[in-house]
Amino acid sequence: MGNAHLQLQKKVIEGDTVEYWDNELDKPALVLIHGFGATTRYQWFRQVELLSEKYRIILPNLLHFGNSVPGSDKYEVADQVQMVKNLVDELKLDRFVLGGISYGGLISIEFANLYPTKVEKLMIFDAPIKFMYVSDIENVCKTFKVDSVEDLFVPETPRGLKKLWYLSSSKRSFIPSFFFREFHEKMYAGNKSEKRKLMQALLSGMDEYAKHDYLLSMPILLIWGSNDMLIPAERGKMLHDYLGENAEFHIVFKGGHMVNLNKTKEFNEILSGWLF
Repeated sequence: MGNAHLQLQKKVIEGDTVEYWDNELDKPALVLIHGFGATTRYQWFRQVELLSEKYRIILPNLLHFGNSVPGSDKYEVADQVQMVKNLVDELKLDRFVLGGISYGGLISIEFANLYPTKVEKLMIFDAPIKFMYVSDIENVCKTFKVDSVEDLFVPETPRGLKKLWYLSSSKRSFIPSFFFREFHEKMYAGNKSEKRKLMQALLSGMDEYAKHDYLLSMPILLIWGSNDMLIPAERGKMLHDYLGENAEFHIVFKGGHMVNLNKTKEFNEILSGWLF
């Protein structure tokens, strides 16, 4: 983060406390939206130094992540989209590259659909858009022996966090569960209830997002991990076919759900080749 000249900042915008990283470079802007399991720092730290060569980088923490706190009850994807809109308006970003992974990918495409003139290019990585099915959720719960997907994504214990790591990377960890304790306390202990409400809102809205029309004309990059255990790569192919000729689709061999973290070299090569 330091090599990318990023500084952690916080502003109250439209009643919400919004925490974000910004290197404030005099370059074209690029906004990245993190997924559900991590704050933005831990999501993108393996990409920022590379991207800072060409871009001003803005990395917001979504509401209920890090120190981003809504001024009222806000749990819907639409609330997160509005928070991103408020932030880019506050920073006077008229046009920028936008990308997101998993939960952040859904927020990114919803933003691009509402404000297409602001998004110069769009990047979506392993995200639950249009083609997420109940059977996918059931299979994940069965595989990881949890009663609900909320139990998996908002783990009650460090052992549960170890399961989430396996889902994200598609690699079993032989590290003892107690090594995950500090990270679990920092990321989940303080607002488990709020994060569960976020996940419940996401799941209850999946049928609605499946019906959304995404008539997007900007260039779109799709990257999927071949071993994604939550949203299989075939869902990414379906999204590519749906979006049409302005979308480019890549599958990273042995990449997991958080493909940017467990296959960083391959991911970064695709990303820089497309952006630079």
